[in-house]
Amino acid sequence: MNDKNRRNLESGQRCRQWTIDYVALIPGGSLFETKGTAMVASVDLLETLAGEIESFVGEGLSATDVKGSERLDLLDIMEKVRDAARAAEADNPGTRDRYRYTTTMSHQGLLAAGRAFAAGGVDDGALLESYGAPIKWPQDCTTASDAFEASFGQQDSAVGGRIAKNADFTDRLAQMITEKATFGHMVKNFAAANPGALAAWTAAAHVEAPPKKKVPPTPPTP
Repeated sequence: MNDKNRRNLESGQRCRQWTIDYVALIPGGSLFETKGTAMVASVDLLETLAGEIESFVGEGLSATDVKGSERLDLLDIMEKVRDAARAAEADNPGTRDRYRYTTTMSHQGLLAAGRAFAAGGVDDGALLESYGAPIKWPQDCTTASDAFEASFGQQDSAVGGRIAKNADFTDRLAQMITEKATFGHMVKNFAAANPGALAAWTAAAHVEAPPKKKVPPTPPTP
């Protein structure tokens, strides 16, 4: 949630509290009550959406952690295969070149390399095992590659969910701001005889301005 949205939500929360503190000024069954109820419902929903957005942020971070873990697992098996291929090079020229990768590869590049390692096992499985690669290493490469690729979807899903919830939040926030303005105009009439209530509403409805950015002074012209 950006700072502007947070400040508007906080204002809505204060206005919701006003309807509780000054409920005696809100006639039951009146349009004033109906408008206040609608505003309060929007604030309640915004709080729920804000919590869901934070949940998706947490899921995204978790998915990122998973992707990092699965990447390390894939690198671990690939390193063993690469070392065996290097050991086999003197007796089997060209083996080393078939099993190359770098730890700085992109996720997609590393995944492609992991798939290539697994495919190479069709011809080099037993050979590299004899030089120290893990038994059934082609299957290990496939398993690690599959897990790594699956982690992409987890992160994409979390990001997509967060984007959708942010859109819902923005739409509902705009609705709440309109409802608050409508209710606020009615407050001036229904609470006209209560200066304290009017002052309290003004304070509650106020949306704090973000702090001004400090502009560095312009250096003097030489």
